[in-house]
Amino acid sequence: MLKRLPLLLLVVACAPTLTHQGAGVSVFEVPQTSAADTKMPDGCNLVVAKPPVRLTEREMYGQKDPYRLMRNEAGAAGANALLVRPHMIVARRDFDCPAKSPITDCPGSDGAWYEVTFESYSCSADALQKLAPAKGSR
Repeated sequence: MLKRLPLLLLVVACAPTLTHQGAGVSVFEVPQTSAADTKMPDGCNLVVAKPPVRLTEREMYGQKDPYRLMRNEAGAAGANALLVRPHMIVARRDFDCPAKSPITDCPGSDGAWYEVTFESYSCSADALQKLAPAKGSR
């Protein structure tokens, strides 16, 4: 057990904390079926658009605040809204983990794979009210 303690401390120490700026960023997720057609409301201006990254379903939905690093970056750039655009590239392949089950009910499975684009916006208070927050976000 003592041999594993430094590794545990390293993992905990590497987990990014939410900064004051990141805490002011709300997360919004666009369903993959309408991601290409969805536009932000009037009163929102694009600050930064990141290139797509690949994430597993567990990385996206298996933790409390999966986008805290991106929220920190968005807040540091002056944004107050983070738009998450996931596109499934590989569906779940586990027979023991049906698609309707939450990924948290599937130990040992990473679930589906997504290509995810993050867009940071500066939005007025009125524009933010028109958006629906992502599951598990602030």
